[in-house]
Amino acid sequence: MASGVSLQAHSVRSYRSGIAVNRMDTSGRPATNTSLPVIQSFRAHPSALYEIRRFVRERAGQSSLPPQMAEDLTLAVSEACANSIIHTTSPDVRVTWITADDCVQIEVRDRGIFKRQVRMPEIDGRGSHGIALMMALVDELSIREGTAARPGTAVRLVKCQAP
Repeated sequence: MASGVSLQAHSVRSYRSGIAVNRMDTSGRPATNTSLPVIQSFRAHPSALYEIRRFVRERAGQSSLPPQMAEDLTLAVSEACANSIIHTTSPDVRVTWITADDCVQIEVRDRGIFKRQVRMPEIDGRGSHGIALMMALVDELSIREGTAARPGTAVRLVKCQAP
């Protein structure tokens, strides 16, 4: 899939930087070395961002990720969690970590409702760069928007080590 936005019927927005996430092993078969998910819930409060970043750094260390990849993931996850904390009334944020071969998939899920907004920096002031920042840091970003009928926004971040 080319870089850009893909809108699907069930409110999932995907952004890719051009790296195929459905990786193949050296024999051409789909990747199969997948870890069990590690799931941690955090209070949806700005003070929890420190703990969230620590969780991501610890998982990155245990997965022996290169330092730059670990920092990119830490910043992207921190941004996704900050968005949940600031823009919803969700009481908690759940972070799920999965490794598959040379890729890491992290999902940030809240119990909130996604609010589409057209940002106007001249009026809104600073900010409004979170999705662009996450796109720059990971290979794939998808957002399943929580609605009033089905609350719970999920942000999926995928980053792969260079071959």
